[in-house]
Amino acid sequence: MTWWLHWVGLWELDPSVWVGCAVALLAYLRFPGAHRDWRAAAWVGGVIVIFVALQSALDVAGQRYLFSAHMAQHLLLAMVVPPLLVRGLPEQTVDWLLRSRLAPVLRTLVHPFFAASAYLGVLVLWHVPVLLDYSLTSPSVYLLQHLSFLAVGLIFWWAIVIHREGEHWNLSPLGEVAYLTCGALPSVVVGLTLSLLPAAIYTAYLHRTALLGLSAVSDLHLGGLMMFAFDNTLMVGVAAYYFWQLFPPDGADQRGDTITQP
Repeated sequence: MTWWLHWVGLWELDPSVWVGCAVALLAYLRFPGAHRDWRAAAWVGGVIVIFVALQSALDVAGQRYLFSAHMAQHLLLAMVVPPLLVRGLPEQTVDWLLRSRLAPVLRTLVHPFFAASAYLGVLVLWHVPVLLDYSLTSPSVYLLQHLSFLAVGLIFWWAIVIHREGEHWNLSPLGEVAYLTCGALPSVVVGLTLSLLPAAIYTAYLHRTALLGLSAVSDLHLGGLMMFAFDNTLMVGVAAYYFWQLFPPDGADQRGDTITQP
């Protein structure tokens, strides 16, 4: 019990994270069409998850002791926070963005091919041993790593959450299923690979995990399985929803035929 209380008390004080989260919350009040509704709750929820991922004991464990804790941060920043923030955008704010000077850049970034490619590339790249090890020794690179996960998550989830007729990112239900299937590739390329490796590959964690009674290989396998299981469960769950949209409710066809008959 004392051990858990010790970890719970390891909250950090990084001014950049605290200020960034505060600005994100205050900025929402100025978003066009913002109201105290479920969208605001989604936005606040996303900001809270960012804060927990980067300032709680999870960050201490991920940066100093456990690769699996570091992986948990990656999953939160790339797969949990982005859909919450994008869903939190008011409709009027989305319309304003699409009419602003940044609209051409935004449309390019959220194009399904670019977004899926960037999502896959960033998640694979940062798990290359030399880059991940280096990120743990450089605060600026460590921050860049987490910001890049958040950025590619935002552009990836845009096409899933925001629907606009006539926009090139607007996908059919079948297109959504295919897109989400591509989104599950990082978990196969990275997660499954890490969970099957016979030896630890991240030198930064080789001797740290033993302090917590866990071998570096077990920690590596746990992190890989977390990514594989969480990513696939999330992507398959959302894909199942869109796949379900391909089929009309029972009796819908018959009702339609009845209406169109003279």
